[in-house]
Parts: sequence; structure tokens; C-alpha cells
Amino acid sequence: MTSTTHFSVLHRVVVLVVGAAAAVLLVILASGPAAAHAVLVGTDPQDGAVLDAPPDALTITFNEPVRAVDGGTTVLAADGSDVAVDVSAVDDALVITPDGTLGDGTYVVSWRVISLDTHPVAGAFSFSVGAPSATTVEAQVAEPSAALVAVRAADQAAVYLGTFLVAGLLVFELLVLHATPGAMPRLRSRLQRARLVGLATGAVGLVMSVPLTTAWQAGGGLDAVLDAATWRTGLTSDTALAAALGVAGLACAALLAPRAARESRAVWPAGVALGGATLALGALVLVGHTRTFGPAVLVVAADVLHVVAGAVWIGGVVGLTLVLMRSSQVDERRAAVTVTRFSALGAWVVLALALTGVVLGWRIVGTVEALASTAYGQALLVKVGVALCVVAVAAWNRYRLVPAFAARSGRGTTGRAAGTTGAGTGAPASRRLGRTVALEAGLLVVVLAVTGVLVSRSPVDGVATAPVAADAAPDAVEETRPLGDGTLEARVTPGAVGVNALELVLLDADGAPLEPVADPEVTTTLAEPALGPFAHALVRTGPGTYEAPLDLPLAGSWTVTVQVRTSKYESPIVEIPLEVTS
Repeated sequence: MTSTTHFSVLHRVVVLVVGAAAAVLLVILASGPAAAHAVLVGTDPQDGAVLDAPPDALTITFNEPVRAVDGGTTVLAADGSDVAVDVSAVDDALVITPDGTLGDGTYVVSWRVISLDTHPVAGAFSFSVGAPSATTVEAQVAEPSAALVAVRAADQAAVYLGTFLVAGLLVFELLVLHATPGAMPRLRSRLQRARLVGLATGAVGLVMSVPLTTAWQAGGGLDAVLDAATWRTGLTSDTALAAALGVAGLACAALLAPRAARESRAVWPAGVALGGATLALGALVLVGHTRTFGPAVLVVAADVLHVVAGAVWIGGVVGLTLVLMRSSQVDERRAAVTVTRFSALGAWVVLALALTGVVLGWRIVGTVEALASTAYGQALLVKVGVALCVVAVAAWNRYRLVPAFAARSGRGTTGRAAGTTGAGTGAPASRRLGRTVALEAGLLVVVLAVTGVLVSRSPVDGVATAPVAADAAPDAVEETRPLGDGTLEARVTPGAVGVNALELVLLDADGAPLEPVADPEVTTTLAEPALGPFAHALVRTGPGTYEAPLDLPLAGSWTVTVQVRTSKYESPIVEIPLEVTS
């Protein structure tokens, strides 16, 4: 079987395997909920409220379902003593039930929950029973130690580096490297050693991500990693599932890679190895920001393509670095063909990274202002800056050094020498290209390090605070519209880009609460550019009253459409115009 035929067969295998795995992954991920990072909607009682009677329970409501953190919620009396409470998460609310009746005085509640994107959200509020106390304690919100945050960021970078090395080098050897199966044993041995390093790095990082993430979510310190309870909690989390899938995929890809490259007539090793690589890359997007931002199909597809393109780029750059080493003993003509192949592929990879990066940044960050005002946005700007430096080096390689190297190897225009392409004279073209490719690889490692910081950052900065009292509430859009014989009252707060709170009140002709036949249906649509309709799930909060979070990513003229089935035969539709500001 010739090299060309082998390449064609492998090309069909990779298309089938990766396509099928990506389709399954998209179905699994897109079937999940699409919401923003958990945002505090309100507390009952409100922050600073003075109650005539002690409450039976305290309720903290969010815009999406949350999970309680063990030991993350405390209630302190005015003298600083702990109040015994029972804490449970019920859908999008954290319910705190005191073991006994609360006495008069001021109480401080500190809470911590985990949102759907696995990021912790914390905050505090206070209230009083009877009358405020003369003195109170300060609310203490648990936050992870700086050492834990730094180690987790490094661990995430190791996970990405190891996964990208294994998957990217596999694709490079099977689909880019110009060589017959079994040829260039020294280079193939180095490629496999690099994959094994990636396997070890990624596997250790994935295993350690389980306790590190659990400790980070709980707001603990680095010593929590040594606590058996941290491991027990972590092993039941989504992070543990992603880690198990990632390790299995890495092991499959790395261990089968040599056989896949050696046996040209057996396509199953290549198919299984590529399937393992796809599984490992897919595990990276099972948890994190893109799991909870919508539209789900758009964001998940963009994230999967972003990860795959990143792996192909990093694997290709590291592979080229090994090919261009003189000690690898690669024939110059074969090296030139390999360089040319990857150079052509690299242009599409960079385009895919740029487009998917813009989509992910738009959906996660939301506004241009947030790029500069949030720690997540600032880290993203650093990543983009370093990536632009990588693109500049890659462009220099593609348009200056690659033609010189191809010409020297007999692949370029006849009569052109390496020194006449504008790339300079001195060292051979292969040596100059090898140095710049190594520089490109080093910069890509920096990009992965920043990525480790990004996945540990929340797109929403700061500690969540309870909404202020009604007399000091933020600007809101209020509308009252006819609803059949009754009326519909709608309130959207704050009417700005980002997560808004929608409140609906349904009244009948006599002004009494209206109980519809079924829960109302709410969609939002943007006129220009045309977006939507986006559906939003409502939560019933009382007779005829409902709430829902509205994630509005762009400023402009939005329309909130509410359809209410008031009877078996009547289902009036109300359209509410909403001018969203930035």
C-alpha cells in the first residue's frame, strides 16, 4: 500500500470516527440546560430586613439550579455564635431551615453554592427579628486560598497540555507526516515518547483535578486535597466523570498510536486511537463555562471545534519541531513535504480557532466592557495577545521560511535558493525554521497556561450580594398589558445586557390572581441583528406569579413574548417591547 493510499484510508477513518464521536458528544451536551453562570436573584428575607416574627426558613434564589457546598453555609447570631441549621438545595433555591425558633436580634447568613458550570458562587446577607442588635458580627465569606487557586490553574494547564499533545501528535503522525509506515524509526520513537509524556501529564492532571476542584468549590486551602472527605465528595462529581473519560481516551490514543502508524493495512488501530483522542478532547468540555451558556448547540459546537483545532495546532507544531531536529534523521525532502502539508492545514486551524474564539468570548463574556472590568475578561485579553504573537510567528514561517525550506529541498520554484527568498542567509533554512517553530511551541504553552487560569475564573467577578431593598432597587422595565379579560403585569430588572430577572403577575377581570391552565411560555427575540426566539423556563412563585432569568447578550430592541393558556380554548399572546441598554 502506497503512502498516498494509506493517507487516503486514514483520512476516511478520521472523518468517520471523529464525526460520529462529535455527533454523540453534541447530543449529550446540547441536551443539558442552557443558562448563564449562577446569579443571585433574591433572598427571603431581604438583606437588612427587620421581621416582626422569626422566619420558619430562609430562602436564597438563583437564576439556575445550584448545589449546596458541605459546610459552606452558616448563620451567626449577633454575638458571633453559630445557629444550628439544615441546608438543602431545591432546584434554583438554597433553603436554610433553623433547628429551633430564632430569638430577637440580628443574624448574618454566609452562603456558598456551586452553579451548573461547576464554579462556586458565594455571598452574605443579614436580617433582624424584632429589632436590630446593638452590635453584630461581620459576615465571613469563604474563599479558596491563593495557593489552591494557583495550583488548580497549573493543574488545568497540565490537563490541556497533556491532552493536546497526545491527540495532536496522533493526528500529526497519521495524517500530516510524509512517510511510509515503519519508516524513520528515530522520529517515530520521539513522537511516541512525547505522547507518553503527554499521557502522564494529562492523566496526573485529570486525577488531581478531582480533589483540587472540590476543595476550590468549597473555598478551602491546599491542605484540603489531603482530606479523604474531599476525595469522597469529588468522586461523585461531574469532574470525576470527565477525568475518567479523559484518562481512558488518552491511554487508548497514546498506547495504540504506534500500532496505528505501523500497520497500514489494518485501519482499526487508527480508528480506535482516533476515537480515544476524540473522547479525551470531548472530556474537556463536559464541565466548565460552555456547559451552561446558550444557545447550547452553537456554544458546545464552537467549544468542541476550538478544542480540536487547538490540539491539531499544538500537536503539529511539536511534531514539526521534532521533524526539523537534525538528530531525528529525517530526509530533507520528506521533511519539506510534511512542513508544506501542515502549513496548508495550519491556515484553516487558525481560522477555526479565531472564529470559535469570538463566538465563545461573545457568549461567555457578553460585553466589550466586561473584557476590561472582570478578571476573566482580562485573562482572556492576555490569552488573545499571546495567541496573536503565535499567529505572527506562524505567518512568518508560512510565508517566508517554509518557501525557503521547500525551495532548498526541491519542492519550491526551480532556481530559487534558500537565501534568495527574503528569509536571510546564514544558517540552513531547516535550522531557521526549526528555531521559529520551537518558539511557536513555547508561546503555545504560554497560551495553555493562561487557559488554565481562565477555566478557574468565573465570568462574573466578585462576591454575590443580596438585592437591595425595594426603595433602592435598580432600574426596571414595567409593563401592564391586557390578557383576555384580565391583565398581565411584567417587570424586567435591570433591563440591561446580561442576566435579567423577569417577574410576571397574572390577574383576572376582578383583579384577583389568575391561575392558568398551564404555565405560561416566554420567549425573547432581538430585532436587529435578528436573534431568537429563545425560550425561558418560568418558575411559579405564588398564585398567578412567575419568575424567570433572561440572558440578553446584546443591547437593542428586544421583544418579550408571553403566551398564557387561560382556558381550554383561549391562549392569548402578549408582546412586550424591551429596550436593552449596555
